[in-house]
Amino acid sequence: MVVTDTIEGMVDGTCWFHYDLAEDVLYIRLAARRDSPAVGEETADGFILLRDAETNEPVGLTVVYWWKRFGKGALPDSISSIQRLIEPWARRIAA
Repeated sequence: MVVTDTIEGMVDGTCWFHYDLAEDVLYIRLAARRDSPAVGEETADGFILLRDAETNEPVGLTVVYWWKRFGKGALPDSISSIQRLIEPWARRIAA
């Protein structure tokens, strides 16, 4: 039996994402800044906003319990369905 525990991909070629299904954590980074050193700070919404360590510009977002907090029902069993749900989150960082 095959069990998928992570999903990783790109949104519009600008944002990289990694979704840890087992721990329900969504990681999003600007693709161009994926390897930049970053500092995380918790937001009022309970997210972890990642800022470039040198410029202080936002470069990523980590959402703990993403599906538990923002999903409805069981997690879809389609990778493309999950990717469509991640897209709006990635666009927040790209904006």
